[in-house]
Amino acid sequence: MVAIALVGAPAAAADILGTAQVRTGDGKLLAAAGNGSFTYPRDGSVLSIGKVLATETRVELDDVSMLGGRVHADRVTIRHGRRAAISGLVVQGLLRDASSNALFQLDTGSYLVVSQKAVIGKKTGYVGLRLSVETGYPGVPSGAQVLVGLRERGNVSTNQLASRVVTAAGPWASLGFGAAPTIAGLPVVTEPLLAGALPAANGIGGRAVAIAAQYLGVPYRWGGESPLTGFDCSGLTMYVYGQLGVPLTHYTGAQLHEGKPVPPEALQPGDLVFFDPGAFGIPGHEGMYIGGGLFIHAPHTGDVVKISSLNQYARRYVGAVRPYA
Repeated sequence: MVAIALVGAPAAAADILGTAQVRTGDGKLLAAAGNGSFTYPRDGSVLSIGKVLATETRVELDDVSMLGGRVHADRVTIRHGRRAAISGLVVQGLLRDASSNALFQLDTGSYLVVSQKAVIGKKTGYVGLRLSVETGYPGVPSGAQVLVGLRERGNVSTNQLASRVVTAAGPWASLGFGAAPTIAGLPVVTEPLLAGALPAANGIGGRAVAIAAQYLGVPYRWGGESPLTGFDCSGLTMYVYGQLGVPLTHYTGAQLHEGKPVPPEALQPGDLVFFDPGAFGIPGHEGMYIGGGLFIHAPHTGDVVKISSLNQYARRYVGAVRPYA
């Protein structure tokens, strides 16, 4: 079993160093990371963390992506003695509620656990996100476990970390686990956060949203314009509206002008929303508004088509258009 986990270690866990670790199923340390960014393997296909900040009181991880974007979190914050705070949790393209001890079944043998707590004796371990995969994955030996978000203590190099012998009490004891973490007794969550939030598929805009939602979880690919090979942001919107007979150019800067401008207070499902103004006001990113302050988009390499909140992109917002008006 392969497990991916975000863990907040207690201050007493002096033997657990680094903010990200890769271990075998029996706890042997294979790789470790500290502040900065982290990928495993080198291409980040199993785990990629855009930014890591570890202090005496907290650990913050930004842009966490696992298994090629099947699981993504905008930010994970872990403070001493508290459960993790997780924002922007997306599982296989669907925005999820990051409530404590929630278990999301991914497929026959894979699952995700959110903000799990374990206690053994006087030690407590907090797991922000723990993703388990039944079979092996490229770059990870079968049965490996990856832990992310460990409190960094001391000035030990990565090489020293990789060769450190874990406590005789067992490799998981310092995290508050008697053995490799399990899912015993956890409730299974089967509904996404936005269940029921999608608009009825009537009107061109509503039908566009319904079509786009079919491609949640499709990998991002620069220049992509097909669900078979992947989408980039403008390729997704062009493909969806193409199914409805509305032609769009495969270029975000052009699509900004291929429709009627819409003010923020008048947004409707199906409207195209634009972000990241560049030179001459040309946006660098776009998505499709689906209602309820949410939009669907293909964000970047290593991610998948998913749903995000406009509030999280407020400072990057450029404008919106209605392409069929």
